Amino acid sequence: MMKKLLPFFTLLLMASAGSAQDAEAMKSHYLKVYNQAIKYNDVNAAINGLYGYLAVDNSLPYKDTLSMLYFSTKSYYSSLMLAEEVYKADANNMLAMARAAECYDELGDPKTATTLFEQVTPKTKNPYHIYKLATAQYQLKRTVESEMSARAVLADTNSKKIGVNFTMVNGEQQAVPINAAAANLLGVLKMDAKNYAGAKVDFQQALTLFPNFGGAKQNLEVCEKNLKPAAKTGTKPATKPK
Repeated sequence: MMKKLLPFFTLLLMASAGSAQDAEAMKSHYLKVYNQAIKYNDVNAAINGLYGYLAVDNSLPYKDTLSMLYFSTKSYYSSLMLAEEVYKADANNMLAMARAAECYDELGDPKTATTLFEQVTPKTKNPYHIYKLATAQYQLKRTVESEMSARAVLADTNSKKIGVNFTMVNGEQQAVPINAAAANLLGVLKMDAKNYAGAKVDFQQALTLFPNFGGAKQNLEVCEKNLKPAAKTGTKPATKPK
C-alpha cells in the first residue's frame, strides 16, 4: 500500500513546490511593474502592479504603500479603507492612522478626523498632523482647542520646514509653510470673533513667515476694511482654513 502512495505524495510535493515557485515569479513580476511605474511616475500603473502583488501575497506593508498611492491621486475612500486595515493590524503605524484621519477630513467627516488626530499627535508630534487637527477642530467650532493646536504648531521650529496645500477662496491651492498656515488660522479665529485688530496682527505674522501667502493677504484686506471708521458691517473672512 505504501509503495502505491509514494508516487502520489511525490507528485503532491512537486505540485506544491511548483505552485510556490509560480507565486514567487508572479510577485517578482508585479514588483517589477510597480518599480518601473514609479520610475516613470505612472501612478495608475503602480497601483495596478501592487494590486497584482496583493492578489498573490496579502502583504500589510504593500497595502500601506497602495494606500499612499491612492491618497496621492485624491482617491480618499480607497486610501482610507487600506489605511484603516493597516493601522488596525499594526497599532504602531501612526502614519497610516494619520492618513486615515486626513481622508476622513477630505471626505467631510471632521469629527472622526479629530478623534484620530488626537490619538496621532501625542505620538508623532508632527506639526503637519497638529495643524490638520487644528483645522478639523475649527470645523467643529472647537475654537479654544483649535487655537491651542495652532499655537503648538507655531511653537515648533520644524513647522517652517513643512508645507501644506492651502485652498484659496477661488478654489485654487497654494503650497505654504505650516507655521504661516497656523498664524493665518489664529487670525481667522479672531476675525470670526470680530477681533479684527488682533486678527490683523496674526495675518501680518503669516505674511512675514510667507510673503506670497495669498489667503493671508485676502484676510488682511478684510480686516483692514472692517477696521476703517466708516465700516458699518462686518465682512466674513475671505479665506478660511481647510
